[in-house]
Amino acid sequence: MTGKDIEQRHEDQLKGSSDSGGIKAYLLHRAKPYLPPWLGVGTLGVTGTVGNLVWAGDASMGIGLTLGSVVLTGATWWAGKSTGPQRRLHSAITVAAGATWFTSAAIFDPSYNALAVGGTVAALTWNVRQVYRRDPDGVRQVADASGLMEKIGLAKAKMGLARVEPNRVTVPIALEAGTQTNDDMAKALGNVASALDVPVTAIRYLPDPGSARRGELVIVPMDMLADTVRWEEIGPSLPGGSITDPLVLGVYDDGQPLMLWLPGDKTVSRNATHLLIAGMTGSGKGDGALNLLTEILSRKDVVVWLSDPKGFQDFRPLLPGIDWAVEGGAPTEAMVEAVIAAIPARTAWLGAHGYRQWEGVCADVQNDAKHSCRNDGTACGCPGLPFLVSWFEEAGVSLSMLGDDAFNNVANLARSAGVGLVVSLQRPSHDQISTTTRDALGSRLCFGVPNTTAAGFMLPDSVIDAGACPEIWANRRPGYNYLVTPGIDEIRYSSPGRTRWFTDSAISLMETLAAWAARNGAKPDPVTAGAAAAAVGKAYTERARHQEENPGDDEDEETTVSRLDDEDLDIDPNEELPDPLPGEENVVFGQPDGDELSPDEARAVLADIVAEFEAAGTMVIGPVDVMAHGARLGRKRGWVSGELQRLLREGRIAETSKPGRYRIVPAMADA
Repeated sequence: MTGKDIEQRHEDQLKGSSDSGGIKAYLLHRAKPYLPPWLGVGTLGVTGTVGNLVWAGDASMGIGLTLGSVVLTGATWWAGKSTGPQRRLHSAITVAAGATWFTSAAIFDPSYNALAVGGTVAALTWNVRQVYRRDPDGVRQVADASGLMEKIGLAKAKMGLARVEPNRVTVPIALEAGTQTNDDMAKALGNVASALDVPVTAIRYLPDPGSARRGELVIVPMDMLADTVRWEEIGPSLPGGSITDPLVLGVYDDGQPLMLWLPGDKTVSRNATHLLIAGMTGSGKGDGALNLLTEILSRKDVVVWLSDPKGFQDFRPLLPGIDWAVEGGAPTEAMVEAVIAAIPARTAWLGAHGYRQWEGVCADVQNDAKHSCRNDGTACGCPGLPFLVSWFEEAGVSLSMLGDDAFNNVANLARSAGVGLVVSLQRPSHDQISTTTRDALGSRLCFGVPNTTAAGFMLPDSVIDAGACPEIWANRRPGYNYLVTPGIDEIRYSSPGRTRWFTDSAISLMETLAAWAARNGAKPDPVTAGAAAAAVGKAYTERARHQEENPGDDEDEETTVSRLDDEDLDIDPNEELPDPLPGEENVVFGQPDGDELSPDEARAVLADIVAEFEAAGTMVIGPVDVMAHGARLGRKRGWVSGELQRLLREGRIAETSKPGRYRIVPAMADA
């Protein structure tokens, strides 16, 4: 499904949502501004008829009404001196014509034919003026902007013929050759907004890449993002679709769908991408992330790995649909190592099957001889390779522990392997994420930020110059955002959008979606699962499965832990322990205090400690983790660091992206 298909589907949904009552209400609402002239004509006819019944044939009243008509017309002309000349003249003529008919109808017989013709013409002329005054598409503003360029200090610039679309006006601009550049126009956007009396975010300027003085001024006069839309009212855009279809997050300010793609598409020359999500506290970044993750989980050919140091505060209802979810710390280190290990395994699979990049058909069983890994020209029937989304929520917390270069290898290599990296944090500054990683995250979803410096970390200079200014919103417009991503017309980069709003009533639908994904979504392929298991062992193979549980199947954890053996039931916990027998003094882990372990014994204990970490699924360790068991070793940190280097040389552990942290090589994969 293409982006245009999604846009058409979006419009059809809007049309289909209106019942007959809604259509009538809409038509009445649109007609209200045009009713007053017609009501005036009707009122004139009624009052003229009543006046004829009272004053018919009264000459003195005729003189009075005539003089009154002259005074009323003069007063209308005087009162209109502060308006434009056309409106002043139009008002005076209308009052004079109405007063003349009323005087004639009251003293003589009412001429209803004259009222019908003259009243209709008068009412229609005011309706025409009303159309231009309301200006729903911004036409008047542009038409009246002959002096606009002079007002903003670019007097010799020329404005071309405006292109009018629903809630969007595009005006070609040609600046004066030799004295004005596109930079001058970009700097004047605030003045343009002031002259047209619209928000700054409603004005954008798109320079022509082939000219230093030409571009297009885009005006969006109405803020169609002001009305929030709850996610549960819309739900996923394409349940059961492919990850190659657009992921719809909300709408732009002109009503078109806000969407992105993670995989590439060679047929339209769109590159695969990673996504960086950022925004200050209260900017709606959490709801934006939920919009994206629910879209991803609604697709049939994608597997999700998630790290969330916040303990899945926002994502918990979706956990059953996620293959691997960890809460941060050492498990996140293990996930990073697993992704790094999976990348070459996946690219090798893609190359063996004749794919230059991941495509939707990669997720299917390979029954096409064209994409066979065999040399005999027959189909290989290999299991498919689903797309992998590796999501790091609140990545600033993880990066502070892993080091700011932790994601570099993933970001630089993963796109060709069918791996999409999503990194979410509040502020992608230099002290939070490396420049290399930030540059490798080709797509940006930028919510409100506190200042222009923070905006510069997220948005390219060209987008800011075109009018993007997320600092205007800060956290006062939750959900407002700018999206920069491949596959979208660059004119959209500086167009504000808004994601949908999640409420407590959305939890039930989120749980339903997660259950659907667990049953119908893609399962981990052997290539990726095998690489992860070989890299981090039980951290992946024994990962937590967040499926719906039956509380009656498991014993209460606290009860199980505190239960005493039968032989200890008579022990009084408040009674003092008896004196130890000879040889039992100061026993710690079976080691009498004072008996120092030999080097071989200490190494054996260290090997046991490493094996215990592996058995517990803690696959990334360092000296500080081992020293937590220092009483068993009877050694200082310097000895532990040296022994870890020995294990590194022997291949029992491997280096990670952060110095001083090591990945345990699973025993099953240990050469």
